[in-house]
Amino acid sequence: EQAEAAGLEQESLEHVRAKLASLEQEVSKELTLTIRHAVSGALVTIVRARYSDTASKLREAVLRDIGDVGTALHFLFRSQVIKDGLTLGEAGVADGDNLFLVQTPLSCLTASFDGTARIWYLQNGDCKQMLVAQLGGQVQSATISPDGASLLTVSLDGEGKVWSADSGDLVCELGGLDGRITSGDFSPDSLWVAGASDDSTARLWCAQRGKCVRAFVGHEDEVKSAAFSPDGRLLVTASCDGTACLWAADSGSRVRALVATSTSLRAQCSRRTRGHSKAVNSVVFSSADGRVLSASFDGTVRVWDTDSGHGCVTLTGDSNVINAATFSPDGSTVLIASGSDCVRLFRTETGECIQVFRGHSDWVRAAVFSPDGHLELTAVAWPSFPAQSLAPPVSFGCYP
Repeated sequence: EQAEAAGLEQESLEHVRAKLASLEQEVSKELTLTIRHAVSGALVTIVRARYSDTASKLREAVLRDIGDVGTALHFLFRSQVIKDGLTLGEAGVADGDNLFLVQTPLSCLTASFDGTARIWYLQNGDCKQMLVAQLGGQVQSATISPDGASLLTVSLDGEGKVWSADSGDLVCELGGLDGRITSGDFSPDSLWVAGASDDSTARLWCAQRGKCVRAFVGHEDEVKSAAFSPDGRLLVTASCDGTACLWAADSGSRVRALVATSTSLRAQCSRRTRGHSKAVNSVVFSSADGRVLSASFDGTVRVWDTDSGHGCVTLTGDSNVINAATFSPDGSTVLIASGSDCVRLFRTETGECIQVFRGHSDWVRAAVFSPDGHLELTAVAWPSFPAQSLAPPVSFGCYP
């Protein structure tokens, strides 16, 4: 009986091995896919891929063939958009199938010390729309709403304004504040604006009326940055008091402070209960998993777990100044612009620097990803033309 049981077990193992080998062979098999325009049906290109390739990897192959980096690419199969993280096998794509390509022109929004904010076509560099946000003043930031319908500008003298992206008309001014607005961010549903202020608070405004509906009080110094979580329920703030804090967006109550807990992190901080040793100048959520990125004048960028409030990884820039730090759309990498003429790309999990982008001749002031994660946009303050300098942040948006 024991011999018979052993024989059955061996037979079962062999069957499993055979199935795995067959599956591995199937996954590694190459596919020939025909890519066609979604509107006209015209042939774009024919590519080779594997079942295990994601839509993101397929996009890279198509971009190599067509060479058009000024558009966002999405693939339709059986009337459904294939999500970036989905493999071709998971989407049901088979050898010889037709995939339909949707191309959306990419535009970018810039803010300038000449008092304007502008929307540019990336394909040819032409200006699509110009807003005179601050006549005779300086615009320090410009942001696109998630639905692409509105723009937010913040001027150097602390004025916040919401504009129509289509017409360029002023929608409202952000009011009800004693201090100056230093930065702003739209909620995921584009209905609200969260703003940082030099009166040590963050504020929440209605994006259509400009009415202040909530204050977030608790920081001990100027608030430099405020950003919504992907679901809109949390707000994260960065302050010159050296802290980053999480808040409940609907009540204004503080959920927790983001602090250093490990010995290695605390050893780097003069304030042992606070993650950074100097002012925190920017914070942002990852759209993929809800982690938070904070950048500080102490020369470090930190990745935080929002559930525990503990630091996960510390990234170091080229100098003691971090001008910009942002997650890639999938959260796997972090782009950092510090006090140098280059931009560095880091792995989020390990903190390893995997790529350096060179080409500027002065400090890089801002750096952002395109929505599909395949392009990075950087901006510098050109010393020869101070009135035309680009001020951080710049942002990407997709416009039909």
